[in-house]
Amino acid sequence: MDVTLVLTHDCNLACGYCYMGGHFRRRMSPEVADRCLDLAFGGDAQNVQVSFFGGEPLLEWEMLVRVATEARRRAGRESRRLRMVVTTNGTLLTPERARVLSDLDVYVALSIDGDREAHDATRPKAGGGSSFDDVVRGLDALVAVGRPFETICVVAPPNVERLGRSVRFLFDRGVPRVSLNPCYEAAWSQASLASWERGLEESAAVMMAWMRAGRLVSVSVFDNKILAALKGGLAAGDKCPLGEGSVAVSPHGFLYGCERLVAEDEDPRFRIGHIDTGIVGAEVTSQKSACGPSNPECSPCGERDRCGSFCACANLAETGSMGVAGGVQCWHERVTARVADRLAEVLYAEANPVFMQWFYGRMGVLPQAPADVPRRAPAAVPMKARLPVLQPGAFS
Repeated sequence: MDVTLVLTHDCNLACGYCYMGGHFRRRMSPEVADRCLDLAFGGDAQNVQVSFFGGEPLLEWEMLVRVATEARRRAGRESRRLRMVVTTNGTLLTPERARVLSDLDVYVALSIDGDREAHDATRPKAGGGSSFDDVVRGLDALVAVGRPFETICVVAPPNVERLGRSVRFLFDRGVPRVSLNPCYEAAWSQASLASWERGLEESAAVMMAWMRAGRLVSVSVFDNKILAALKGGLAAGDKCPLGEGSVAVSPHGFLYGCERLVAEDEDPRFRIGHIDTGIVGAEVTSQKSACGPSNPECSPCGERDRCGSFCACANLAETGSMGVAGGVQCWHERVTARVADRLAEVLYAEANPVFMQWFYGRMGVLPQAPADVPRRAPAAVPMKARLPVLQPGAFS
């Protein structure tokens, strides 16, 4: 079971694209937090995930540490495998707090939209002014600890022009993994889309350069496409669970299929129960049946087997329907496929050891050279044989 605790609706930033609605001081009580752990550990599953979200969850630092400590204790007592994750804007992350999270084995996803210019375009402080220096201090604290973590960049029209430079900045700063989260609901012009595509190509070139230098770095949108291709398409577990084995809990204890649906905790359409009464199966079934995509034009698409348009929240944000994928999302899926395939083609042809270990090693097949891979295996099929790719020379 994956249980996300929305510890507070409050936040110290005022990001223009935030899907959590207005920020106000409503915090989760210790009683509700304890019930969240009861829910997470209530079944007999060996794998348990507890996540912390907001608002800004580090505004409730003492509660976060209390819950994480108790979750770690329960996992040890019951011999469960526990994964804990916190999504934070990083402004309140100090070296001491980074060490505490490391000691508790809490994986950190830190939101930063890139270099100074990109970040300041979209993530100001709640009272105005730049949050960049505060976030970078938190980022540097994570790098100093030396544990795996990732950064989340929301790609939006105001910052997309600097996408490639932003990915370079983050990798140069020591970030191991960059997640690019598109703001699909924004007003994307043709010029902005062109900048976005160029930024994705630049990001792939940066990733390629670091792998050639012997360092493993990861860009989520490329990793997802390459791994899906090697597996022959997305597996059921790769797609949106939306309440099936995954639930988000609001400060008042209402249950939602995803943390993105919590918002201000005032829309009963997206609730699937309450922490005191449990999950309402009919509500989960209703929402799952509404998931998509149901677009008729998706049926013949060659990218469908690894398309990410199954995300109910992304669809809802762009089109207002969980089951209808929007045009920007479709564009993004096709472009990232082309860029990822070209990246994989080049590094595969070079038998780059970092690339081979990161992708083929995770699939249980670790070729020493391209010719050594059995052609009959899905992992052996070159990207170019599967889907269209960018023209040679797109990267240098």
